[in-house]
Amino acid sequence: MKKLIAAAVAAAIIAPVSVMAAGPTLYGKIHMSVDYKDNNGTNAPGVAYGAGKEVSEWGLNSNSSRIGVKGSEDLGNGMKVGYLIEWRVGMDGDNFGDRDLAARNRAITLSGDWGTMLAGKWDTPMKTFGRKLDLFGDQIGDLRNMNTGATLDARANNVLAYVTPNMNGFSATLAYVFSVNQLDQDGAVSGGDNSDSSAISLNAIYNNGPMMLGVGYSNYDDGVFSSSSLTGCQTAVGVNNCENETVFRVGGSYKFGDFKVLASWSGISDANGMDGKDADIWSLGGAYTMGNNTIKLQYANRSEYDDWNGSNGAKIANSGNDTGADMWALGLDHHMSKRTTVYAAYATMSNDDNSAGVVWGGGHDTDGVSAGTNSIGQFEDSDSFSVGIIHKF
Repeated sequence: MKKLIAAAVAAAIIAPVSVMAAGPTLYGKIHMSVDYKDNNGTNAPGVAYGAGKEVSEWGLNSNSSRIGVKGSEDLGNGMKVGYLIEWRVGMDGDNFGDRDLAARNRAITLSGDWGTMLAGKWDTPMKTFGRKLDLFGDQIGDLRNMNTGATLDARANNVLAYVTPNMNGFSATLAYVFSVNQLDQDGAVSGGDNSDSSAISLNAIYNNGPMMLGVGYSNYDDGVFSSSSLTGCQTAVGVNNCENETVFRVGGSYKFGDFKVLASWSGISDANGMDGKDADIWSLGGAYTMGNNTIKLQYANRSEYDDWNGSNGAKIANSGNDTGADMWALGLDHHMSKRTTVYAAYATMSNDDNSAGVVWGGGHDTDGVSAGTNSIGQFEDSDSFSVGIIHKF
């Protein structure tokens, strides 16, 4: 009897410890597709591939496939420490430079009844909110193809963020980016928090039952652009002609039984630090689920830029004419299980005369084809057809 009691006491002590010291969890997502891409371009002499060249080809792509480890430890008194480290994986063998793995989100967290603090490389709250409003994430037709620059839906380095606890469906996130590009506006490496190269991003989301509503805001300081090669808003190295970029976003979704509708609007001021490069992006989408199948349709529009001269970012009246674009995407998803989906999708973008967007990009690999740097006026429209498979583990 004494031995049985001792064994029971030992089990009661050891079991909680084993839970607290549980090892990390391996997880991942494999997303492969076969795509046909056509930008209706022309082979201009001397133009590099992907920078205005004609693209009309089939390709195999690995679309933001990833692998990661995550875990947590209970610290007691309602406190918990957690971690996540994630890498992008080139499943098609097309590595990223000389690397087979590329950094995605990675952070350490500390949480309690008061919320969660996060430190690391992470999607900005603006991006996190935007991903909830897109029916074609990481596929052709992704809404990020309408973006005006790299900052709108960014994954930032040097992020310190606070996430509120969930309060009956409401939560908010505030993030501060200490140094976006680790350079100050004179082009020197920043050793820490350089206010000219910092950013803030936040969201507030209500998600309860069939309804989701939210708002987002971001502000990137002018030094983010004047000290980088992202834009041409500086006239010379160390000369700052850039402005702060600000973005507002509102959007939401609602489910009517098997039908779901989504809508969003984003207003960008001084995109990529270029004075007067202002635009509106709005989208409307719907999805209808029938058993294991979901039909999706999505439309997006980007307005012309306001009073912007693309050569140096200075305001010139009417210089933003014919810089808008429209994009349609139609898809069918077949859910073979909770973790495996096969799909077919078609997307098309109609560009104004001074716009040059494509429907691939935004998480959808491109086989080396540029997804937004094509020379202005090289082509008018882009089209793509895609068949893919997604498996999560």
